[in-house]
Parts: sequence; C-alpha cells; structure tokens
Amino acid sequence: MSFIKQSFFIQFLIVAILLLIFSPLSLAKMMTSGSKTAYQYVKQPTAVPAGYQAFYIDHIGRHGSRYLSKSKYEDIAYSVLTLAEKNNQLTDMGKSLLKQIIRINALNRNHYGELTDLGRKDISLISQRMLNNYPTVFKGQKIEVISSTSPRAKETAEIFVKPFKANYPDIQIFQPPENKQTLLRFFEYSPAYDAYKKSKNIKAALKLLERATKTADMSQDVARLIFTADFIHQLNNSVALSEKSSIKTADFVIAIYQLYQELLSFPPETLAGNHLDFSDYFTQDQLVWFNTVVTAKNFLQIGPAFDAKGIQVKIAAPLLLDMLKTADKAITDKNVDANLRFAHAETVSPLATLLELEGAYTAVNSVEDYPSVWQAERIIPMGANIQWIFYQSNQSNQPILIKVMLNEREVHLPLPTNNFPYYQWDEVKQYYKNKLHKLGLTDESASLEWLNKVK
Repeated sequence: MSFIKQSFFIQFLIVAILLLIFSPLSLAKMMTSGSKTAYQYVKQPTAVPAGYQAFYIDHIGRHGSRYLSKSKYEDIAYSVLTLAEKNNQLTDMGKSLLKQIIRINALNRNHYGELTDLGRKDISLISQRMLNNYPTVFKGQKIEVISSTSPRAKETAEIFVKPFKANYPDIQIFQPPENKQTLLRFFEYSPAYDAYKKSKNIKAALKLLERATKTADMSQDVARLIFTADFIHQLNNSVALSEKSSIKTADFVIAIYQLYQELLSFPPETLAGNHLDFSDYFTQDQLVWFNTVVTAKNFLQIGPAFDAKGIQVKIAAPLLLDMLKTADKAITDKNVDANLRFAHAETVSPLATLLELEGAYTAVNSVEDYPSVWQAERIIPMGANIQWIFYQSNQSNQPILIKVMLNEREVHLPLPTNNFPYYQWDEVKQYYKNKLHKLGLTDESASLEWLNKVK
C-alpha cells in the first residue's frame, strides 16, 4: 500500500471512530483547528471498583481559549490586502475579507493573549465537573494551586478555583518568580531544547510541508478567490511588506488559515455579531491540509516528533517528579485534597508524551505521517488537562488505585491492568520513578541545574 493510500486509510479510521464520539460539525472544526480547538467534553465514566472511593486529585491544565496572542497574522493579512486594494486588485471576496480583518483587529485590540468568554466558560465547566464528579475528594482540608506567570494562566487558575471557595475560603494561587518557573515553564530553561527547536532537522521537516506541491496548489486556489490574476502573479514572486520582510502566496494563505483557527476561540455569538466567517475561503480538504502544515510545529517541538524520548519530551521530567512527590505527600499526610497547576500547551504536551499516554506517544520517521498518530485537538486543545484521580479502599489491606484522564477522557497507561482505567498506584509510581532515574533525575535533584545539563 502506498504512503498516500495508507495515510488516507488510517485517517479515515480515525474519523470514523471520532464520529461515534462527536457531532459531525464539532468534529470537522476539531480536525481543522489543532491546538486552537475549543475544549470538547464527552461524558465517559467507568464504574469505580467496589469498596473504593476517590480521595485525591493531582492535576495540570492549560489555559482556556484566548484572543490572538499577538497581531502577526492580522498584520500580514491587512498589509497584503490593503496593498491589493490600492490598485483595485481585490475580488468581491477579497474586499469582504479585508473588512473581516479590520473587524478582527478591533475585536482583539487591547485584549491580545487574554482569555475569551468561551475560554472562561470552558474552564469554569471543567472545574465544576471535577467538584461534582469527585465529591469525596473535596473534604475542605487544603488545595494547593500553582500557576505560571502568564496572565492568562493566572486568570485560568482564578476561574478554576472559584467554585471551590465555599469549602476552601483561604485558597491561594502561588506563582513562582520569573526565574524559578522550572515546573510549569521548563521549556524556557534548557539550552539543549533551544538548540533542538532551531536544528536543521526540525526546520527541514517544517519546510517540507510548507513547500509541498499540495501547499502551493491549494494556496493558489484560495488566492484566486481573493485577488485578481495580476496581483497573484506579483504575490507568487514575493511582495515586500517592509525593508526587511517580504511574503509570497503560500505565506499569505497560511496567515489567513491561522486567523481561521484563532477565530474558533470565540463564542459563536461573538463571531456572528461581528460578521466573522472564513468558511467560504477554504474547502474542507484545504482546512485539513493547512492544519497539517501548521500543527506540524506542535508535533515536532512539543510532541513525540521523531523520537518520543527526545529532549523535547525529557524537559517535562521535573513536572512529572513534582506530581509524584505531591501525590506521595498527599497520601502520607492525608491533609491535601488536590494539587492544581495551570500553564500552557508547551507544558501539557511534553508531559503527556513523557507519561506515554494513549495517543500522545507515537513518533514517526517522516513528518508527513504524523496526522495518523497524533492529533493536537485531542492532546492539547484550549483548556487541555491531565488529571490523576486517586482511589482508596474501605479495606486497609487493598492497594491505592489511580485513574489518569487526558482532557477528561480515561486513557491507557504503559502498564498492564486487569481493571482499566484503574491501575495500582505503587506500580505506576515505580514505573515513572524508574523512567526519571534513567534520565538522571531523582528526588534530590535540583530542577534548574538538571534542565541546564540535560541533553
């Protein structure tokens, strides 16, 4: 079977399975919005083993849906469209697009990087479900909360803990200082990881998709909806945006696609009220392909990439160690109900791979293969989270059990169990401690020093 046929068949199977879970409309948006996907919840509880009840939760979550983090793609779109407009080289659809870009700019102005109303709502719902689904966990003892220094992560934490304040009036959100964010922003402390992101292999893999014939052909099709033939000819040969930057057709279309993704962070009523709709500019096949092109960066830089044991995954080790420590302490001291952490996709994705969670661990030999094994919308949508739910028996001689959920979906761990999704905690803990030991990280290790040295 050829690569193209094999890849298509695998993606067809993925779509068929997902259609059983999500509505066709929400699935279509998920498959074309990557890590910008708004959070999707599907109720999927498995009965708790007889005699057991939940007593502690260890958690890490990504911030909710946000406004554009910066104006880069707006600026590209606006500059090119206004240049074409000056010479009367926009089609009617191009003129409509320019008006939409102006409205997008107005919508995001003074809000770059902040949570949208949809993001706030999704985070609140995740929190309420945690409280409602695990009432035996929240005994009113103590909840420890930590957030990265990002304002949107801090606001996410504030929204998340709000329903808990009735039982935990003294709850506080701790933010480590900027130079000590090794647990939640570990990706900023590793020289080896910085070198990896800038490496020739990663750059070449990204260019392979960006410069693919399919990218070029689809970009031309989209451009013909927006510009006259004369302007497309200019854009194909490069249009200067400034003395130091220029842009070609594929760059422009990818920028428009990025904006399409970003718009999905807003509630439908906001999009309708601002007359924002890019659906006429892309076919479904084009959306899927451009998602593949754009999301490759996530897969390569914060996913399993070509080596699921590579530096882009190893750097999550300090966070895993902290989760093991906090869980052990909660079990021993019996005075902490939950540990809640709030950070970023760059935090959650490497941890999911390090944990070898189902759907998050498979590496590829060629970047074209990645969509069949790793979907950002399933791993790191907006509001993404990993929850460790701990259970104890009413019989003291029975083992503590753990269930791990990725985005509130029960997932398999790389260990055997006769009672999925429940695993024996001692076995899970030992598996991950052995893994950390092989990476040279122990209970006594200093995270910053380790991140500086790890290769």
